[in-house]
Amino acid sequence: MIAPTTTGKAPSLVRVPASTSADDVLSILQRDGGLIVEKLGDPVVIDQAWREIQPEINNDTFDHTGVTFAKESKRVCGLAGKSPTFATKLLTNPLYQEVANKLLGKTTTVWYGKEETTSTSLPQVTNTMAFWLGPGSQAQGLHRDDQCHHTRHPAKYETDLGIMFAGTPSRKINGATNVVPGSHLWDDERKPTMEEACPAELEKGDALIWLGSTYHGAGHNSTSDQYRLLLAGFMTPGWCRQDENQYLAIPLETIKSYPDNVQKLLGYQISRPYGGFVEQMEPIDFLKANGDYTKWVPGDLI
Repeated sequence: MIAPTTTGKAPSLVRVPASTSADDVLSILQRDGGLIVEKLGDPVVIDQAWREIQPEINNDTFDHTGVTFAKESKRVCGLAGKSPTFATKLLTNPLYQEVANKLLGKTTTVWYGKEETTSTSLPQVTNTMAFWLGPGSQAQGLHRDDQCHHTRHPAKYETDLGIMFAGTPSRKINGATNVVPGSHLWDDERKPTMEEACPAELEKGDALIWLGSTYHGAGHNSTSDQYRLLLAGFMTPGWCRQDENQYLAIPLETIKSYPDNVQKLLGYQISRPYGGFVEQMEPIDFLKANGDYTKWVPGDLI
């Protein structure tokens, strides 16, 4: 496994190439709580995703500012529904999804009468969002993303895994995400401080991957003319409730236009056994029936 890059008392994050194995990424996550994967995203693909969401960035109808987000920043919620490119080419990144399956998937064995059965619940998307951080934006408070799932720490198991692709260079000066390495191992009484954090500085196409139990937060954009763009996706176990309701955030017609693997990631598959079925069917099969009950085919939900 790749050794920590922290020297002395200065916190830092490990940087690895996109060719790193899922097992090595997972080992680093379990040790440090986060890492940077260089050149994981294709800049051409990221530019296409940016073009798809730019009208949303320019739309001032929705104001998501408040305690959580600075007024100089903008967010695009429901990103997987507003950017087909993000949904089909970034969120589905093979390395990220393999790590998510290893970390968040769960297999259990139970008895049905005399028959022993084994079921595996696969992860689902819990949230997708674009972060557009403008000049003067103040630093976000350090926080854990697994708060939605009422996780107590140190966590017995993780309930969230995030990834952010850099759409622009992300530097300390323009608000790079602050991450506290090792904080996923802390209990709930320990308070994080900025002195324990380090900026996750990224080139365009690099990605930050981190655990939901790791303290982090957007940095302060101290520039007068630089904007920082991050495209983010988050996964959670199939048996957990999603942070963002994907069934309302993404129009049904958009969901139907996506390939099966994306539909499944967005929640249109059961959490085996039985979690989230419709008419004793997989939600994805129910979608394909398009409301025609004569095409309903109840299946094995274990």
